[in-house]
Amino acid sequence: MSVFGKDELAMRKFASSMPVPEFEETHFVSTKPLSQAKVAIVTTAGLHRQSAPGFEIGDSDFHYETLARDSRDLKLGHHSVNFDRGGFAADLNVVYPIDRLEELAVEGVIGAVAENHYAFAGNQSATVSEIRLDSGPHCAKKMLAENVDIVVITGTCPLCPRTVCTLAHVFEAAGLATIVITRAREVAERMKVPRALHTVFPPGLSLGKPRDKVFQIEVLKAAFKLLEATQGPVIQEFPISISASDGEPLVCSLPPQMNPNLHPAVDEAEALKSAYYRAFKSTKRTSVGMQIGVDEIPQALEKFAKIAEGEHWTEVGFSNESIAETMYGTVHDIRSYYEELACELADGPIGPWKTEQWFYDDTKAGQIILQARRAMRDSEADSSLWFGLATAGRE
Repeated sequence: MSVFGKDELAMRKFASSMPVPEFEETHFVSTKPLSQAKVAIVTTAGLHRQSAPGFEIGDSDFHYETLARDSRDLKLGHHSVNFDRGGFAADLNVVYPIDRLEELAVEGVIGAVAENHYAFAGNQSATVSEIRLDSGPHCAKKMLAENVDIVVITGTCPLCPRTVCTLAHVFEAAGLATIVITRAREVAERMKVPRALHTVFPPGLSLGKPRDKVFQIEVLKAAFKLLEATQGPVIQEFPISISASDGEPLVCSLPPQMNPNLHPAVDEAEALKSAYYRAFKSTKRTSVGMQIGVDEIPQALEKFAKIAEGEHWTEVGFSNESIAETMYGTVHDIRSYYEELACELADGPIGPWKTEQWFYDDTKAGQIILQARRAMRDSEADSSLWFGLATAGRE
């Protein structure tokens, strides 16, 4: 079975069958010349400041976070495992191209960068009704009050296309010109989104290539070119595609076992702390903390090791209240810890899905989580407990 987020055919089939809300009319706002316009970013990556509580697990959190123009201490609060999280770990601009907008403003390509930008969670219910009727219009009013003219909308997970297209309709109806950057042409067409740049990039890589300023600028310029259309809906193809198989495997050395009295995964996590802290010092951001902190990661891996060895998951120390969410959030934090430090240790570029592949295939931590996941599945545990501990399609 292929890994869902890496299977282009499966992703397109999913997008084609995804339920989407209907809009009676496609509003299409004309705006001032780009060189005079103020531009904001709205992302459905669930970004939030390090000090903010973030987004709840599930599809019922429809609030949005305000991201000040100068904020870079951002967490990736989107909970889905089915997109490439390593791109954001390496370069937040691949999801939230704030630095690229700043550069375009200096060049005079755009008039100004908005003082505030906004983040929603992309994993919404099928109707996206709360965003359509509540938080979306509220966010639009804030941007209008800040004299925003154009909104660039990005997503991450397989459900995000529905949410970003909904936001585009809401914002255009309020009087804002929008451009959606989406990998799901099928959703953009069915929802008759006003303007969309269709990109064939792996989910999670809205701007295509982390740490590649030139490529990211090309994506944004292609998106802005849609503003030249006098009527919509309009969808254009970005001419360069990126496959999940592109690039070389991550070259990232792992330490030898130092303490034979510890489980190898626990020892590994302890040994990698210095690399994690170097990465944090470099980027000033981390997505660790949804469920546990950095110092709790070795103990969490010990719990998964016990499950892999046959102990019942309710008896290894996880809170039995909302245990599925607890384990899901814990794996999110372990994976974020490893993927962030991998971006610090890696030799060469960070290719699509390569940190996910390295984590589950090469690290002791990833392997013990997969073993625990299989043990729970084979014990006929409810799928809500084990399915989200790895990308869909992994065994």
